[in-house]
Amino acid sequence: MGERLTSALVLHQGAESSLDYFLHSAFQARLWRAVLLDTRLRPPADMGSQLMQAKVVVLVRYWPRGWCWRGWLRQARRQGLRCIYWMDDDLLDLSGFKVLPRKYAVKLRRLAWDHRRAILDWCQELWVSTPTLGQRYAGLKPVVIPLCPQARVLEQISSFSIGYHGTASHRQELLWLYPLIVDVQARYSHTLVELYGDEEMRQLYGAIPRVQVHHPIPWERYREVTAGQHLDLLLCPLVANTFNGARAAVKFFDAVRLGAVGLYSDRQPYASMVSHGEDGLLLGDQYDEWLDAISRLVSQPQERQQLADSARRRASSYLHLAQSNET
Repeated sequence: MGERLTSALVLHQGAESSLDYFLHSAFQARLWRAVLLDTRLRPPADMGSQLMQAKVVVLVRYWPRGWCWRGWLRQARRQGLRCIYWMDDDLLDLSGFKVLPRKYAVKLRRLAWDHRRAILDWCQELWVSTPTLGQRYAGLKPVVIPLCPQARVLEQISSFSIGYHGTASHRQELLWLYPLIVDVQARYSHTLVELYGDEEMRQLYGAIPRVQVHHPIPWERYREVTAGQHLDLLLCPLVANTFNGARAAVKFFDAVRLGAVGLYSDRQPYASMVSHGEDGLLLGDQYDEWLDAISRLVSQPQERQQLADSARRRASSYLHLAQSNET
């Protein structure tokens, strides 16, 4: 029973793919309980207590940048804990960096190669990902960990896509959307959001999970890159101002082209274009109203399809109108 409680502190920098492809399975095979610690953050307040309870420390790829983390690593060694260094690229051979992009090579040098002596002095065991690495470092008697991905790596997750497609003129709308997107992404784990915005917006939204901010592109290019793309929802808020009051309801047709249900601010130009509950939803300026609408449509695929189909029929009527005017 004692082995089942073996605690392994795993020091990493972000969600490294090697955790899912190699290490979690290796820990499970050894009956280790992995405690993940991101060294980009400050050590937890109970770090000393965690070291006292642990029997193993695994360092993933990079020597920590913070002096406090390095101090804890040395403390682990003094306490006699089993100290393991994991490497899934050849991070200790500078000559191999020559074929890499300069920026990536600089990163590897700064985080690993520059600290190779400290790493090798600290670790008692070297774990590697391939037989080739095992042969290169045979003198250190490395353990080759087999490739054994976690089940979640192979899962095809059914995602729900939400978009806001606007030009640089929509800064106010992007700022308005921010707390709504925060709430949506906190509520759901399968929603993917894509936006168009500048560097300011990329920094603003960068901390929200599963949000991608694209740089605005010209209309012709936008049509090319979104050809065949599908969204479940297209968010079309409009902040009340003089400039927006003169806009046309073009986003209605964008929603149709993307196969999406459009959620629109209940003001012009959408108030006279969209039939609420038939070919889209008209919503007020309260976040709760938008959040409730998104929550309902996330769980109601049949309603989404009916709204999207009705919007496509409505858009098609404009095509017929244009053709009749030409004749």
